[in-house]
Formats: sequence, structure tokens, C-alpha cells
Amino acid sequence: MRYFSIRSSVSTASRIAIAISAIGLATAAGAQSTDAEETAAPQAAAPDDNTGMQEIVVTAQFRSQNVQDTPLAITAVSGAMMEARSQVDVTQVATRSPNVTLTPAGQGFGSSATAHIRGVGQSDFNFALEPGVGMYVDDVYYGILFGSIFELIDLDRVEVLRGPQGTLAGKNSIGGAIKLFSKKPDDDTDGFVEAVYGSYDRIDLRGGMNFTLVPDKLFARVSGLAKHSDGFFDRIDYTCATGRPAPSTVRTSTDCKIGTEGGKKLWALRGALRWIVSDRIENNIIIDRTDESSEPPATKLLFQGGNWGGGNNYLTGPKSYSNYENYIANPGTSSQYPLPLANDMKGWGISNTLDIELNDSLNVKSITSLRKTSGEFVQSADASPAAQFAHVWQLRHRQFSQELRLSGEIGEFAEWTVGGFYYDSKSNIAGHINVSGGLVPGGGVAALPNGDRVNISEFLFDDPVNSDSKSGFGHLVLHPTEALSITGGIRYTKESKDYTFVRLAPTGAPHPTLGPLNGFRSSFSGDRWDYRLAADYKVTEDLLIYGQTSTGFKGGGVNPRPFFPNQAVPFGQETLTAYEAGFKSQLFDRKLRLNAAAFYNKYKDIQLGLLTCPAPQTPTPCNEPANVGDATVKGIEGEIELHPIDGLIIDSSASYLDFKYKEVNPATGITLDMASPFTPKWKFSAGVQYRIGLGDTGSITPRIDYNYQSSIYTAAQNRLSNRVEGYGIFNGRLTYATDDKAWEAALSVTNLLDKFYYLNKFERELAPYFVVNGQPGRPREWAVSVKRRF
Repeated sequence: MRYFSIRSSVSTASRIAIAISAIGLATAAGAQSTDAEETAAPQAAAPDDNTGMQEIVVTAQFRSQNVQDTPLAITAVSGAMMEARSQVDVTQVATRSPNVTLTPAGQGFGSSATAHIRGVGQSDFNFALEPGVGMYVDDVYYGILFGSIFELIDLDRVEVLRGPQGTLAGKNSIGGAIKLFSKKPDDDTDGFVEAVYGSYDRIDLRGGMNFTLVPDKLFARVSGLAKHSDGFFDRIDYTCATGRPAPSTVRTSTDCKIGTEGGKKLWALRGALRWIVSDRIENNIIIDRTDESSEPPATKLLFQGGNWGGGNNYLTGPKSYSNYENYIANPGTSSQYPLPLANDMKGWGISNTLDIELNDSLNVKSITSLRKTSGEFVQSADASPAAQFAHVWQLRHRQFSQELRLSGEIGEFAEWTVGGFYYDSKSNIAGHINVSGGLVPGGGVAALPNGDRVNISEFLFDDPVNSDSKSGFGHLVLHPTEALSITGGIRYTKESKDYTFVRLAPTGAPHPTLGPLNGFRSSFSGDRWDYRLAADYKVTEDLLIYGQTSTGFKGGGVNPRPFFPNQAVPFGQETLTAYEAGFKSQLFDRKLRLNAAAFYNKYKDIQLGLLTCPAPQTPTPCNEPANVGDATVKGIEGEIELHPIDGLIIDSSASYLDFKYKEVNPATGITLDMASPFTPKWKFSAGVQYRIGLGDTGSITPRIDYNYQSSIYTAAQNRLSNRVEGYGIFNGRLTYATDDKAWEAALSVTNLLDKFYYLNKFERELAPYFVVNGQPGRPREWAVSVKRRF
């Protein structure tokens, strides 16, 4: 496994962060005694026997608050509820959040998520592009989409914040933020082991345990996860199945099946050390490691045009989980080579969070983190033995971040926070791109100086990508009356990034058409002020109303995917101004929780990827981010939780979103009637569970969930070929627990009605590709689990 060495600038940043922490420790050494638990991260309060309304404490505004007292559109989900819904990764949590679309990216994007909130996000993993939705683990910003499909391992809660978080979260986060918080070590035994077996030979093993190393002083928690499942999507040898010749075959037995896609194999470990230095000082260190070596995602060919099929029809049945892919590039030629059947990701990180209570009203928090991620994955977008696409990607990423906050109170009149954030990343994107040419203008072959011939769109690349971001922020909450609060926030951000192109022919010689790009370096720098102004009023103890306006942005850059030198063009920042009003309520003796919000956003200079480059650039092949225009985004969303009788819980969420372009750049091919990608107009989810007591022998709890989203487009230039139809999915779970909850067994079924649907589409319908594929959702699957708590 290859990682970047830590360069001198990073070492300097690390030394500064260590010095800051040391100064903080020295400053607090003489502080007066108080309860150190006040600085501890909040834990979700579990309901009594699963019958009461669950209270979840969040830290979205730099301090601990009940989620019902937080004047933000925020969905908070406890670890217990995620388990009850059979949710195993962060994408499944997002399905229950209104106006949030978070799905696994398709083949060619590796172990990445496609994340959008209220029509704002990013679907391209490339390190030159910024996520539109910020991902955080224990308050540490995760600066890339690759590796962001986080497994739910030993979590306390997940917070999904909708709308710009420019003044609240670590970095930009124009669309919103998704924050995962792990369980903290303490003196409670709180250990567990769990084993799962299910469809496609699924085997999961999970466990976690607290350890008291020094009573009242030093605690540790270790947790781990191992997962394996076979692929659900069959790869079939075309010649074996049809009797027709294909450019290549890899059949090795009498069976026409040559492999699968969608198989999963990973393990993850996490260790946390909590040191209560004194009554006023607490330090938390977390180390984590993830190693994934899965199969490529399932890819189904939906359209083949042009003449690249050579008379063969490579489409399989419309609802069959199969394709004819054999992962051979340049088939039938002297330069034929196998593609790695890889969807690998390796990552590790270490973070240190230091909390110091300087006095009864003044606190310091330092969050320092270093993370490294690497991976390799393949893309064969035609899902056939013709190898119209044959891409291999190799990624390396290293990031360092430091956040420092100083928070205080002025009696009961005000709370304030000031601080700074620093982020630095060194990344590299390498691999082999191969798009078969010769079919239309923009394709074809060219001669190298040594006489060899090469496809114009086949090249090796090895591109360094560097970025940094520095910001300072302030946050103030005033309480003119006991019921009224006024909040103001401001942040200044200055950032820069640079991208260096390396373009060579497959032989390692200078490329005949991309040669001018080799060694070319492009950079971007910019700054931005963001603000937030909000007011909330406690009408009663159980009813909060609020309104706010806030801003956010996503940085600009340069097109990282030019097929020709004239496509290496810059793009600018996109910006968002959001207006929001809502309420949060708990009614009928807190048996009903009802929260709702309405918003109106002004979205400017929207960054989207183009598949046809505007003149005077070479139009195709093209994959270029560009500022396409301005839009307004309006919507409403609501969440409800009902406990009508003991043991019965009903929860639901719904959202509506209206995206309208107000102005577009006609050269981009975008028209006013199009919509932003991955933006469903409607989303709805509902779940119901009922705990049935069995006396001293325990209880059983059946639960059923339903999730629906309306149709979406997956490309900026909306076409029928990149439209994903709406779908609704039922999941079910039956849980048995002993009276003391020491033992638990469950049977879960996902996609209960075995619906065939698509999560994503990769559309390259026009020249020179003539390809559309889809990423099917998983079929019906069952799993049984046994869990032991101790």
C-alpha cells in the first residue's frame, strides 16, 4: 500500500497543533475544579424499554443542546434506532432524511458516495473537486468523496444538517453536513459482540468493549467490524451464453458464469482513549483503520449505439442481475491486457480532541487530525467484452486538519464561540484511461515517434493535486428574554488548490495529442465571507419556532479530466444564500414529535459536469465541470414521531423540492427546464414497530420500513437516458430480546418485495461513447443476527 510521505509544510502544521495543545494543557493546569463531564461529548439518551420519546443531544452549534431546542433543520438518529432499521452504512441513514440523497457511486467512482442535500452536492470523486455536503467523523472533516461510505461501527448518533453550514461546520459545506459521532469510552462495561449470516453468504462480525485503565482517569474503547458477502450480480461469458463470437473470452469451465459484481469484503478497527486529566481537562485520542477489497459495483448495460458492438447485442434481460463483462481491455489485439477486478480502499486516521475548561464560563477545544486514504478501482462502462471503456484508477490522499475553538458565556444573556480552521491535503490521481476511438470525430488513432499507433483517447496519467483552506469564524447567541434567542455567525475563508497534469502514451512515450498537457500546472485561489443570522422563540416548553438566513460556497478549480489541451479550463466558485423558517414541537404529553421547515435558496454559478464541451473546445470526448447558471430552490420538509401507546413507535419523514433555473449559459447545453442532478422532487419514508412483552422471557419487536423517492436525473444535461425512475422499498425486521437485553436475535429482510430498481445511471449516450449503464439496487436479502451484551 502506497502513502504520501508527510511533507515539510505538514510537519510544520503538526508541530504547531502539538504546541497549541501543549499551551492549552499548561494554561489549564491551575484552573479551578469543576465537573469534567461537562466537557464530554453528549450521548443519546435511550428511551425507557423502547417506549418513551428518545431525547438526543447534539452539538451542531458548538454546544450541547437537545435536538428539539436547536434552531436548525437537523435529523438526529441514535445508534439504537439505526440498528432497529437494519442500517449498516451512512447511505442507508440518509434515505430516512428529508431532501437528502446519498447513494453509492457507480462503477468508475470507486468506494465513493454521491451526496446531495436540497439540490446541492457533488457526484464526482475527483480530488480537484470539493464535496458539496461535508462529511464529518467525531468533528473531523473528511475532505473527499472517495472512502466516504462509512460503515456504522459503534456509533452514538448521526446528525444530518440541511442547508449551508458555512459558519458552523469545519469547511464550506454549502449544501449541508453529515456528522457521525462514535461512542466515547467510560466506566460502563458496555461491551457487545454480534454475528450476522445472510443472503449471498453474508457474514458480519462486530464487537466493542470499554476498558477502565485507571479508575476515574483513563478509559479505553476498542471496536471492530469484519464483513464478507458474495456478489449478487452475475458476469456471463457472451460466447458461451449466445454461441456468437466475441472479441475476447475468459471462460474456464463448462459454466457460462465467469464471476460476479457487488461482492463485499472489508474490515475496520477503531480504538479510543479518553483521559480525564483533571476536573477541568479531558483529552480524547481516536485511531481507526479500514481495509476494503471488494468487487466492482454491479453495472448493467442499458444502451449500446454506434457500431462498437460489431453486430452483437450485449444487453441482458431488463430485470436480470447480469452482464457480459469480462474485464479485458483492447480485446483481440496485440496490446490486450486484463483489468484488475478491484474496488479497493485502505484508510487510517488519528485524531486528538482536547477540551479545557479555563474557568466556569470559558472553554477551549482543539481538534487535530491526520488521515491517509488510498485505493484502486476499475471502470468498464460498456459492461461487455467489447471494452468500449477500460479505465483503471489509483488514488492516494493525505489530509491534515486543525480546528481551535474558544467558547464562553456572559451570564445567562449570551454564549459565544470564536475559532479557526486549517485544512491541508496532498493527493495523487493516477491510472490508465482507454476509450476506444475511430467511430466519430474526436476519436481515432495516431502514430507515435517510434511508429507505434495509439488510440487518441488512451493514455497514462499521474496527477498531483494539492489544496489548503484557512478560515476564522465567530458565533454568538443572545437571549434578550428567556424565550427569545438571536444567533449570528460569520466566517472568512481563504483557500487555494493546484493541479499538475501528467499525460503519457501507454508505452510511456509522450502522447501524440495530449503531449502539451504533460507537466502543465493550473492553480486556483479564492476567498469568501459567509454569514448566518437566526432567531428562535420558545412559544411553550414544547414548541420552538425559528427563522434564519445563511450563506455558503464551494471553491472553484480547473477541469481535471481534459481529453484535449483546450479542455483544461478553469471554473469559478458556486454560492448559495438560503432563507429558512420552521418549527419543532412535542405534543400530547410528548407522545408526538413534529418538526417542519420551509426554505428558499438562491443558488448561483452552479458547478456541474458537462458531457459535451462548449466551443471553442473540442466537443467530445468531454467530462468537464463548469459554472452552468443560476437557480432558485424551494422546498418543504417534515419529520414526525408518534408514541400512541407503550411499545408502539411510528416515525415518518417527507419532503418536496422545486428546482428552477433562472439563468443558464446556453453554451453548456443546459436549458431552463432542466433540473440539478440527484434532486428528487419528492421523498417519503415511514416506519412502525411494536414491542410485545413476553413476561420474564423477554420481548419481540416487529418493525416495517418504507422508503420512497421520485425520479431523478444523474447528469446536468437531462435526458431520458440519464433519468432514474422513482422507486419505493420495503424493509422488515423481527427482533427478540431477553428481559435484561443481554441477548438479542433478529431476522431482517431488505427490499422485501424484491423490487428491481436503479440507484444510479452512467450516461454517455452521444458520440463517441454510445453507452448507457445503470447501477441496480440490491435484490431481496435476508439476514439473521445474534447479539450478546455484557
